[in-house]
Formats: sequence, structure tokens, C-alpha cells
Amino acid sequence: MKKDYSDPLATFNQLYKEMDEIYHQYARDHGMSDTAMWLLYSLCLSDTPYTQREICSEWHYPPQTLNSALKTLERQGLIALESVPGNQKNKLVVLTEQGNSVVQQMIAPLVAAERQSFMELQESEKEALLSLTQKYVDLLQSNIRKI
Repeated sequence: MKKDYSDPLATFNQLYKEMDEIYHQYARDHGMSDTAMWLLYSLCLSDTPYTQREICSEWHYPPQTLNSALKTLERQGLIALESVPGNQKNKLVVLTEQGNSVVQQMIAPLVAAERQSFMELQESEKEALLSLTQKYVDLLQSNIRKI
């Protein structure tokens, strides 16, 4: 489908939603909610376990939304919640053996496809994409706070 670039802001938002739909469909095709997929994704990319609070902060999820996904993944045996030494309130989110298997089957190929797509961009395009996206996010956040 050909994009109509006459309204660049609408086009930008449509592209954002199209990318979001790609991830949504991928999660759905693998029998998982978007939040659960992103939770496993975050654990896949991290060398150390996250706390629930860290996941909420870094991945911009409301605690209630994340908690619901955590409970589902815990019931499925994909994650375990472990106490943080000296802090009983925060729990570390840790992949189980079964969770590691699901990550290797589902998340690792997704990350590989993303990396391949990103690598197909020229260096200047990668830098521009990241720089301009960050600038837009910062400006949008600032301007919305003024409302």
C-alpha cells in the first residue's frame, strides 16, 4: 500500500502503529499477549535479572499491566519471581528452564530479524533514526507536559 506523505505527522503515526501491529501479530501468532512477549524480550536481552520496578521503568509499562503478564507467565512456568536480598517488596524476574526454551524459540528469532533489519540500514541511517527518534520523543514529552 502506497503511503500518502501529504501529512507527515499522520504518516509518522501510521508507521509507528504499523510497526506496533507487526509485533502484536508476532505475539499473537505465538499465543502470547504483547506485554508477555515484551517481558520475555526484555529478559532475553538482559544479562542480569530485572526487578518488576526496573522492567516498568525501562519498558514503560504500568505496574498493573506488567503484574498481570508476570502472573500469567509464572502460571505457565516460564518465569519465577525471586526475593531481592534485603528487600522483600521487590522481586527479581527470572526465566525458568522452560522460559529459556521459549525465549530461544520465540524471542531470539525476533531479535535476530530486528538486528538484520537494522543492519541493512546504512550507518548514517541508523544514527539518524536513533537520534531523530530520541529528539522527537523528548520534544513530544516536553510539549505534552505544557498542555
